[in-house]
Amino acid sequence: MTFLKNKANYRWVILIACMLVYCTSQLVRWNYASITKYLMEDLNIGKPELGLLGSAFFYAYAVAQIPWGTAADVWGSRRVIPIGIGILALFLAGFAFSGTFTEALVWRAAMGVVAAAGYVPITSALAKWFSIKERGFAMEMYSGPGGGLGEVMTFLLIPVFAVVLAKGGLFGVTGWRASTILMAIVVFAIALLALLLLRASPTDMGLPSVQQKEDKEEHQQLSYRQTLGLIAKDPALWIMSLVWSAYMVATRLVPGWLPLYATDFYIQEAGMSKEAAIIAGGGMASVYVIGRVVGTPGVGWLSDKLLKHGIPRAVVIGSGLVLIGLTFFLFTLHIPNTFSLAALAFFAGVVINIFPLINASAAEIWSVRSAGFTMGIINMVGQFAGAIALSVSGFMAAKFSFAGGAFYTEFVGIWYLGIITSILGALATVYMIYRERRTVLDKVAKVVKEA
Repeated sequence: MTFLKNKANYRWVILIACMLVYCTSQLVRWNYASITKYLMEDLNIGKPELGLLGSAFFYAYAVAQIPWGTAADVWGSRRVIPIGIGILALFLAGFAFSGTFTEALVWRAAMGVVAAAGYVPITSALAKWFSIKERGFAMEMYSGPGGGLGEVMTFLLIPVFAVVLAKGGLFGVTGWRASTILMAIVVFAIALLALLLLRASPTDMGLPSVQQKEDKEEHQQLSYRQTLGLIAKDPALWIMSLVWSAYMVATRLVPGWLPLYATDFYIQEAGMSKEAAIIAGGGMASVYVIGRVVGTPGVGWLSDKLLKHGIPRAVVIGSGLVLIGLTFFLFTLHIPNTFSLAALAFFAGVVINIFPLINASAAEIWSVRSAGFTMGIINMVGQFAGAIALSVSGFMAAKFSFAGGAFYTEFVGIWYLGIITSILGALATVYMIYRERRTVLDKVAKVVKEA
């Protein structure tokens, strides 16, 4: 291809590969969400158990962040990512054969451990391939369209395939189990593709190192281990972890509960049958995904432009959290019609998923070389926060529901939780703005001057 004769353009191939890998992460983490009605009947569980089923993945996912991120820094993403994603496909197939709630819980936790081979190692790879001028856009592209593709498979294709395969089946199983196995085959194919396309660093192709160009002199003079110690002692790392946590809570609550919320909406407001409402609920969750796919790359592009004019990424990050709090509040109100629900779902998809700007900010405040470790810590804290929120969300729904109320009153406790965490996260971005002004804007001025 003529395009790839310029080796520097290979960074876009890296981005496409990372988008596909992150697609698998989103597919697996929410593979149960669009088929909750089937799971509740098949495994004889309720909303509290659904919350635990979701959080089991994220607790394990949180613990595995630092090991996988450090592995990517040391051995490179090309070695780390395909191994983890390949194993992930096998575990997803195992989930399809769960006979009890306990078995499903174990498989979800196992998937969480290996799914961590995706997100943070991807962050490490993109930080090395994309400079400060394009990093925000790259981070949002892999998370927005890439994650959106996985969510479409989860929210739309899995329930459709579950209905289609209800009779014929696949490998001796039918319904949601057969559709889950089909998705496992897709995940394994993407693992093989990642092995073919990924390169850990531009230097692997004889290109200049982004890391050497951008990292501060003090980080370049220190060993990798010394750099990690320096970063771990920085208060900004833990403040940024709190901001990330607020986003993680939002990304757990809305995708985790929106399909069920929308399904109940269609049953009560439109009088649909359960089967039709489940598919329609998956379609509404896909509107959320469209917001993520369409909106977040634009936010990343805007952040890159604003940074060149001296406006820190944290300003965009904090504004997003304020809008997320507003979104949760709107979910506590009666949604009058399908159009209004679709508009709210689309808007939620945009604002909730701009969190990868924090990836870019972390690499720029500290070190490109240690981006895997840095985001490993930040994501570990955030994943625990998200898992805890998802764990208690089912109980919050039960506690704050109104007896004899409309369907949406059963979910207000979940949305209250999101409002509180979003406000706290927005307040924490004030310190992030200060830190970016102190450490990042000099880098930006240097890049603009060289350009």
